[in-house]
Amino acid sequence: MEYYLPVKQLHMFCAYLSATLFLLRLLLDLARKPGWRQSPVRHLPHINDTLLLTLAFTLLAIGPWQPFVHQWLGFKILLLLGYIAFGIGALKQHLSVPVRSACAVLALAHLGGILYLARFKPLLFV
Repeated sequence: MEYYLPVKQLHMFCAYLSATLFLLRLLLDLARKPGWRQSPVRHLPHINDTLLLTLAFTLLAIGPWQPFVHQWLGFKILLLLGYIAFGIGALKQHLSVPVRSACAVLALAHLGGILYLARFKPLLFV
């Protein structure tokens, strides 16, 4: 348990960085600057998200939280899957602008839900 707090803080940093990088890529697409797709910005989120997921599994291993006992965590995992799916849709160039926009809004809504659940850990189904 002595490593829990530093691992959690690094996980939180990676989560905020992941959200920032997603927003940056959305804004670059919105500004019609597709050059980011050929720059290191394209690969940095994948490296960060791999570290983020590794830290999440580490927190599950060393921490007191269990996804099927603590409902907020299970729901957070479901929101994460939605965030990934809609985030992919939002960044796909071959999709129409309205579809990409809808995916971006849904991805951001899922991200907001993830951050809310992580921060407040509410009891969902009492």
